[in-house]
Amino acid sequence: MTRCLSTLLIALWLSFTAAQAVPLDPACPPARVGVSDLGYSSYLDGTVIRGSNIDVLAEIQLRSGCQLNVRWYPRSRQQALFLSNELEMTGASLRTAERDRYGTWLPYTWTRFELVLLGTDAGKFRSLADFVEHSTARLNITRGIFYTADAQRQLDRLQQQGRLEYVSDFGVVFRKIKAGRAEGTLAPATIHLLNQRLFGLTAKMSATPVSESPRMMVGLYVSKKVPQPILQRYADALRSIVVDGTMQTFYERYLGADISHRLFADGTRELLNALPPPR
Repeated sequence: MTRCLSTLLIALWLSFTAAQAVPLDPACPPARVGVSDLGYSSYLDGTVIRGSNIDVLAEIQLRSGCQLNVRWYPRSRQQALFLSNELEMTGASLRTAERDRYGTWLPYTWTRFELVLLGTDAGKFRSLADFVEHSTARLNITRGIFYTADAQRQLDRLQQQGRLEYVSDFGVVFRKIKAGRAEGTLAPATIHLLNQRLFGLTAKMSATPVSESPRMMVGLYVSKKVPQPILQRYADALRSIVVDGTMQTFYERYLGADISHRLFADGTRELLNALPPPR
């Protein structure tokens, strides 16, 4: 069952003045946007979808004048719908060759996967290879998530050892960790911080970056069936969100200033260069 966010203009507009909003343009067809469980990027608060990615989508609607209708799906279902041209846009996604065949990627922020373990064990490892070779801990990860080739090789080794299980979403991951059926996961701060809080694990887990998962850009995918002028409106709105610091403000809201500053430590030039040029 999907849950529909009837409008994106929910509790977010307190941060913005009415002068910033562009009236919805009837010439811009409403777009179906799929999002899924990605921690503070997108999560369900009761029946309301919240998160930094939801804030970004709301701001794109405000600045582009194009209506975005957001619906919630399991991650694998969301990706399948996008690849079958049943969605015009996806929520936060890493770039892959397969997704590039179906959509145009519009990056707006950064992420980095971290090894997250019960206790302080995560700090003992600087790579997944080290973890595979010098630990007996079990990981759970979710289907439909893209990992680098180096990371996937180590995850495959874990699976061969019987120490890795794929599950449907990160809620299941952390529920199983709390129940003692796994000791950790591989996830970015946006995901593991929220789930640690929700499952009462905040003071019981540690996280550390691993060399197989460097910092990577995250963006929206827009279906190639979307007309170029509409795509450009999305891209221009997204560019303005990055340029004026609104994106960093969203991240600080959910992750705190320290994590946000680390993610954007090198500035925004690389993100902006990866977006289509402004019209």
